Amino acid sequence: MHPRYGRRLPLSREQGLLVASGAWLIPTITVVAATLIHLFDQPRAVPFFISETDYQGLQDLVFTAGLTLGGVCQMAYAWHLYHALEAARPRTWFVASLLGVLASANTVLVSHYDMYDHINPHILTAMLAFGGGVAWAFTAGWAMGDKATSAGRRMRSIGFTMAAAGFVVMLVAFQSAASTVDPTGLTTVEFLNQAQSGIVVAAPAEYVLVAGLMLCLASFRYELLAVEQAS
Repeated sequence: MHPRYGRRLPLSREQGLLVASGAWLIPTITVVAATLIHLFDQPRAVPFFISETDYQGLQDLVFTAGLTLGGVCQMAYAWHLYHALEAARPRTWFVASLLGVLASANTVLVSHYDMYDHINPHILTAMLAFGGGVAWAFTAGWAMGDKATSAGRRMRSIGFTMAAAGFVVMLVAFQSAASTVDPTGLTTVEFLNQAQSGIVVAAPAEYVLVAGLMLCLASFRYELLAVEQAS
């Protein structure tokens, strides 16, 4: 057994499985709920970015509280997986776990830096959350190697493909539209309105990205169950 860095979390097997479920279920419920609230509350335009739901009233509360709790749960999950599972490539597994903690921490931060009042910190933390999540999914899958279950590997493959494709399409589509807009003197809403031609493609891609990342998070439940059955 490869030596682990740091202390493992004092979680029982049942608690570990509960954290595993919370890591993907809490953010999923948060995004769906905030999106629906925003959709029925006179949105700026449809489709819209997920971050646009972090706007006033109930949707703001759901977005911020949900992603804060979900991000904390994901940080615990990343560290729990590192200590609970054996990987074919232990050093890469450690790097993947650190990427998981980094991406999860930025999920918490992005929930507090809304795009309307804190646009620059929002962009930075969103890119670290999304980009870090995609990197986490790739390196974790690579690190597991032949130690992975077939079901977990298959789900991660689907999830990573969705996440990586969504990330690239989102960036390219939005950047192509945003580059034609002069942001000088514009509010965030005014800027988004002028870049809506790109958001029509970028926003759905963002939802595909998030769905893919949630599949990757959920996939490790198969390995956790396999460890429990083996013991």
